Amino acid sequence: MKILIEIFKRLLAVLLGIFLSSCTFFYVAHKISTLPDIYDIQDFDNVSNDLPKEEQDAIKKSRKSTVRVFSKGVENGVSVSTGTYIEANGEYYIVTVSHGILGPCEELAFWTEEEEFISCKEYIIIDTNVDYAIVKVDRIPSRTPIKIPEALPDTSEWKQSLAVQKQVYYTGFPNNSGPVTIDGRIIGVAVGNFIYVHTHAWSGASGSSIFTSDGKFIGIVFAIDVGESEFGVDVFENVVIAVPTFAVDWSTILK
Repeated sequence: MKILIEIFKRLLAVLLGIFLSSCTFFYVAHKISTLPDIYDIQDFDNVSNDLPKEEQDAIKKSRKSTVRVFSKGVENGVSVSTGTYIEANGEYYIVTVSHGILGPCEELAFWTEEEEFISCKEYIIIDTNVDYAIVKVDRIPSRTPIKIPEALPDTSEWKQSLAVQKQVYYTGFPNNSGPVTIDGRIIGVAVGNFIYVHTHAWSGASGSSIFTSDGKFIGIVFAIDVGESEFGVDVFENVVIAVPTFAVDWSTILK
């Protein structure tokens, strides 16, 4: 009798183990089967609900307007940077940095994952002094353009838009990766009106548009700060310099 009871206990333990293993398997299988698609995770609208609605909208505006910029030079070198898709008077353009443009319009293209390469139609302005460029393009279906001048701060809004510790965001393609969205805070405005932002930027992020937390288009990333120290020349990789959008001659596309 004792032997039968022992056999029964062992059989019960085995069956219980099988049952628990089955439950675990089906639970894990259910979890995996209900995971969101990678494209849903990568979607430009997938912004953290932890943020206030206004900031979520600002980030979406940044993400939905970003494009990658490829420019080929006369010696076959290629520059890779970031640009922003904008609209003015019913026409479409890309605004970016002038130092990312190496050659003629025919050797400049803009990339999105959906359309792949979009051709440059015409150079509107290339300002090497301020360091920005506006390039005419066809409509890009997968992107939502930033409307100019609506997205720019009004005259009365500029002071607070550039106030120290104002929260900002930009989306770009640093180090041939991305698009990635990075946050930061304004830490000052330099002589010459350049904006200092406490954030991070790397090669390829130049040309990214900076938006305030309330969605105002205030600047274009063009450099990281470099300065002298006791060890020689140092790169201050957490201090980024931006061109303010009030330094851009928007009249070239608002005529």
